[in-house]
Parts: sequence; C-alpha cells; structure tokens
Amino acid sequence: MKVSTRARRRGGLRVAVATLAALFATGLGAAPVAAADGGNHGAATAVPASTTSPAATDTGGDDVSPMIVRGERAPQAYAGAGSIQLLKNGVKDWHTCSGALIHPEFVVTAAHCLSVVPPAPQRVDRAGELAWRAFQQAPPPRRAGVGTQAEPQDPSQYTLRIGSTNRHSGGAVRRVTSISLPKHWEWGMPDGDGYIWDLALIQLDHPVPGWQVKPAKLAYPRASRQTRIIGWGVTDPDPAHWGAPAPTWLRQLDVPIAPKDDCAPAGIGRGEICLGTAPGGGTACAGDSGGGALQRYGRDWVLTGFGSRSHTQACVASTIYTQVAEPRFLLWIIRTMHERDAQTQVTQADLTLAG
Repeated sequence: MKVSTRARRRGGLRVAVATLAALFATGLGAAPVAAADGGNHGAATAVPASTTSPAATDTGGDDVSPMIVRGERAPQAYAGAGSIQLLKNGVKDWHTCSGALIHPEFVVTAAHCLSVVPPAPQRVDRAGELAWRAFQQAPPPRRAGVGTQAEPQDPSQYTLRIGSTNRHSGGAVRRVTSISLPKHWEWGMPDGDGYIWDLALIQLDHPVPGWQVKPAKLAYPRASRQTRIIGWGVTDPDPAHWGAPAPTWLRQLDVPIAPKDDCAPAGIGRGEICLGTAPGGGTACAGDSGGGALQRYGRDWVLTGFGSRSHTQACVASTIYTQVAEPRFLLWIIRTMHERDAQTQVTQADLTLAG
C-alpha cells in the first residue's frame, strides 16, 4: 500500500550502488514516476487481449500483493470497488488485486499488480532502492528477463467483479480489453520531480451501467479525517499462510494518515500518502494492493488513494498509497481514456468530487 508526500524532491537523492543483490532482501513494491513535461504523460502501448487466453495456465503471478488485518466485513462495495481475478491453482476467480471503477468503461489500480517485475531496477538511487525492496515483498514476485522494462501482463487472463462485497457473486463481471501503464513506470524509480507512478488503467470489454455500479469519485485526502481502507487481502499476517485463496468478503479498517517519515523506509515519493495502523492494531497487507483508501465527503465515500507497498512483510507497519487525485495522475488517466476510446468524453470535473 502506498502513501504520498508533497515534498518536492527535484532530482532526488542519487546514490551509486555497487551491487543489486541487496535489493532482493525485502520489499512490497513501489512504482516509478512520470516526467513533468506535459508531453510525456501518454500511456505505454496498451496490450490488447489475445484471441487465445492464457488464463487456463498458471502464469506464475503473485498470489496476493499487500491485506486488511484486524478489519471487519464491509457493508457495501464502496466507490466502485472490484476484485481483479484470473484462473490460478485450479480456481477460476483467484483474487490478485483490487481496483476501482472510475468511469463506466475504466478501472484504476496499482501498476505493480498488472506488470512484470524485471530482475533489477533499470536505474538506482536511494529512494528507488528502498521502493524496489518494498515491491519485492509481494509474494512471490514475477521476474522478467534481464533488461526488460515494465510491461503489462496479457489482459485476456483477467476478469473483474465490480460492485459486490462478495468476490464470487453479485455486481458486474467484465473481461479486460487493455491494460495501460504510465510511460515512465520503472518499478520504484522516481522521476526527476520525485513522483512515483504506481497506477494502471484497465479498459473493460463493455461499460458497466450506472444503475448497476456507481463509479467512484476522486478527491484529495484530508489530513484531519480518518481514512477507511478496503480490500480482499488475506487477514492472517503470517506469510506462511498466504498460499490460500483470498477471503470471500470485502473487508474494511479505519486508519489515520501518518507522517511521511513513517513510510520513508519504503521509499515514499511525491504523489503518495502514508497511512498508519489502526489504534487497536491492524493495517493493509497481502492482497490489498489496488484497494481503496476512502474518506467521507458529506454523504459520499470518495476514493483518495489505492494500495501500493509497505516496508515490511509483517503487515504491522504504515503503508503507502498512490494519491489518485494528484493532478499529474489525473491528466495521465484522462489522456489514456481518450487514447483507448476516442468516443470517451471525460474531463477532470467528471472524475473528481464536485466542489
């Protein structure tokens, strides 16, 4: 799960690293950042769904990637919440990560949920090293060939169940047409302005009508308010028990916004927010990547972020969430929607909470 910091770190802290071996010691996963030059916010080439789906085979992907520990069953599928699923270990609806419907045809989630992990970072600085270590805690990490940059997984293997607290029934079920990643996503490496872009956009095979599932509205987090985190992640913090399918029911937990220093060991960057542990203990963990961080605005629950990573695999520490209403992220999301579907007419006002 990821947290965002507003401190501007232009250029970042560049540290030469003699060896990359230490990078595989720990880590849950952090995503890189995109450039600030307006012209480089385009999506990487989307991977279209193949005609022959690999869903019937075990792709070697993560079982789960950061879970709600010590939470409670959620009474509703807040903010267009959905479970991203594939066929794995003989289970056709194996939960991988969560996502949120933000437009009838599009779902936002974490980039690390849907891209292939390279064997080592393409570039290394101190912040990127810490984030890379955090991403490595996702069980078990996928590896690509040497020199392979972040590439999206084959979309045809995935289905989404959206708008239901039960990931096996109810709501709307859709297949995936394309997966889009930010152009400069590099698995934890911040861009020149210190942004870490752990976000991805999923295009659905056909729209979800508003009467069936209401899309989430996006907003900035308010530091004075509690944040509600949701997800289908495992509820047992012991990694030895993470091989089983994820829980059936969506769970929730209220946590405070924590100082960014609490998430520094996971390489927190701009465009991320740090969420602490609940007063009685408990936090997000394996399987909660892409899960929403929500706050109440009037009668509505709005999406302020989604889970990215933590600096420990024990699920007892603060976690980092991507701050989805960050203007650069919103610009990338809107441009990508237009690129994927030329008939999509959407503006920032359509995605964010009015007022």
